[in-house]
Amino acid sequence: MAVTTVLLIDDNDQDRKYWGEALKDYSPNYTVLEASSGQAGLELCESHRVDCVILDLDMPESGFHALFALISDRKRPEIAVVVLTHLPHPNLLEMAKNNGAQACLIKQTTSVEDLDNAIQKAVASVQSNR
Repeated sequence: MAVTTVLLIDDNDQDRKYWGEALKDYSPNYTVLEASSGQAGLELCESHRVDCVILDLDMPESGFHALFALISDRKRPEIAVVVLTHLPHPNLLEMAKNNGAQACLIKQTTSVEDLDNAIQKAVASVQSNR
């Protein structure tokens, strides 16, 4: 199985470290990059090959800004995006999906297995649309 490079964009240090470690422990096939802001995450995307971005929407400078910057073409996204947030707001999650996110998960109810499944499906979906 190929290595999947995942970029975690989350301004919460504890959450970012938790999910990063959880993914690395779950599967040796993950390379995990971390960014504490949308801007830092976008810069990492420009300098590294990233297969999937895991994005928190609840950040001071708006996770949606990062989502829009990552996905310029919603019909043919270049990069897989999985939203992982603690905001259980259905409209927000629907809006994220309508703007190119392949999956939207709530931190409190998501296991590392759920996240792994969402990443694999999102990456496969983007690759099949290329």
